[in-house]
Amino acid sequence: MLKLLSCAIALGLGLSTANAAEVTIRFPVEYAIDIAPGQSNQDFKKLVEERTKGRVEVKLFPSGSLYKGLDLVQAILRGDAEMSTLTSAYWTALSPKVAVFELPYAFPERAAFYKAIDDLPFIESLYAEVEAKGAKPITIMSYDHFGFATRTKALRAPRDMAGLKMRGLGRTNSAMLQALGASPVSLNLVELSPALQQGVIDGLNAPIDIMLAYKWNESVKHLTYAPAYIGYYPWMVNAKWWNGLPADLRKIIQDTAVEVARAHRPRSEAETQRALAGLKASGVETHVQTPEERKAWIEATLPVWQQFEPIVGKDLIEKVRSYSK
Repeated sequence: MLKLLSCAIALGLGLSTANAAEVTIRFPVEYAIDIAPGQSNQDFKKLVEERTKGRVEVKLFPSGSLYKGLDLVQAILRGDAEMSTLTSAYWTALSPKVAVFELPYAFPERAAFYKAIDDLPFIESLYAEVEAKGAKPITIMSYDHFGFATRTKALRAPRDMAGLKMRGLGRTNSAMLQALGASPVSLNLVELSPALQQGVIDGLNAPIDIMLAYKWNESVKHLTYAPAYIGYYPWMVNAKWWNGLPADLRKIIQDTAVEVARAHRPRSEAETQRALAGLKASGVETHVQTPEERKAWIEATLPVWQQFEPIVGKDLIEKVRSYSK
């Protein structure tokens, strides 16, 4: 009897070991799991675990529950987290030339931006300095054009931004706000709701759909949807961990990330339209920037291109502009 029991235990232990994942991916993000990027992260988890037949387990940590902001960047570099889709602005601290994607009105049309991020050799070259420091992009997950939302006044002309305290999303975005006459305030995502409620900031520029998800429509009164900046998340992995993966798992993970990121585009675009309608219905004055207004804002923010040209390089600026031709 004891012998049979010992065999059963041994078989049970063997079965448990066999079912254990070979690879665990800790995947922390700053945003909530139920907004568009969070839904795509869930799709990635489901598909990777299915396609690897359980050899890979993906553990999602949304809403800054594990790391947020620059702490999340450092966690990826150290290998304390294997993967994240963290907004691009944080990575410019490691490689200033990455800021070329954030120059005002660099991609007024989504199609041009999609062409740029689908050019993987270009993306790998752009992020080469980041990879040398320990983090590698395996694809890019786009968001959509941001909106300017304020508590106090509508934004139609560049001069309307003067005197406002606006959340700045990294160095380049803050330079754009300064060029428009605003004072940028650096805050991470989880700090924005109380900052709006308490009047620490007058407004922000952010993806349209998260304004509803985080209930910022209860604080802001005016919104201008403008193609000044298209948000995106470099799908980053710890480079050492990535290079040490078995080749077959690495291919499945990357192929799935690319697939999910591309499928995310129509979802994000649809969420933007749904959110615009939702914000309007909730009493927020919503406005889509007209071609004439866009022209004035482009002219007002040209000094930012001049400011960053020595940092990112003229060749890189021309490369980015080529995607719109």
